[in-house]
Amino acid sequence: MQNNTFSRLIVGQKIVVLKRVDSTNNYIKRELAKSTPFSEGTVIMAEDQYSGRGQAQNKWLSPPGLNLTFSTVLYPSFLSPESQFELNIAISLAINDVLSEIIGSDIKIKWPNDIYYRNSKVGGVLIENSIQGRSLKSSIIGIGLNVNQTEFDPQLVHVTSLKNILGRDVELKELLTALCKSIENRYLKITSDHSAHRAEYLRCLYRYNEKHKFVNKEEFFGIITGVDEVGRIVIDSEGEQKVFSFKEVSFVI
Repeated sequence: MQNNTFSRLIVGQKIVVLKRVDSTNNYIKRELAKSTPFSEGTVIMAEDQYSGRGQAQNKWLSPPGLNLTFSTVLYPSFLSPESQFELNIAISLAINDVLSEIIGSDIKIKWPNDIYYRNSKVGGVLIENSIQGRSLKSSIIGIGLNVNQTEFDPQLVHVTSLKNILGRDVELKELLTALCKSIENRYLKITSDHSAHRAEYLRCLYRYNEKHKFVNKEEFFGIITGVDEVGRIVIDSEGEQKVFSFKEVSFVI
């Protein structure tokens, strides 16, 4: 285990690098369950994460040393359970901010919080909230980004990396530093205005306001017109506003 620090940052002020771990989110959950004190913004980074998780128990596999797999813990007690999607929005935009500076405007957020370059996935976010009463007690934010990996499981389609896009390696430590700063900036904004990022999130949303094919129980064409207060996607299908929770609808790419 190795410790590093960034100056004047809440997010990333303390970084713990683990040589090998099943999942950085799981690691933080286990430590919190043991009442291990974590200062807000502590980052747990894995050199080798062998059982990473995405949304709805999807696997996130990453070869050692090539990508960024890390988690941070926040204590957003200012957010109610009904407003917890605002944290998803803030974190997604923070990643989008950094990657758009590197790659350009083709970086988008695929609802709810996957990061896409054109029609291929570059990264994803898994946020696990603990609720106490009428507020969030803690939020464990796991982030996985394909950075310097160039070959992927043939069964995985529509997946890419920064190196595949740019044609060069990206320095992991510099990228982590930029992400920590961006996460902090976005996080601080929602401490004073919970819905500060809503309009911007829609502008950055993959396939927003475009007609595309989706799958619920059957395929249908629709236009993403918004995301409601609790994070459900709203799709206009032939004049009917359909509202879906996560995993209730899929994109046809």
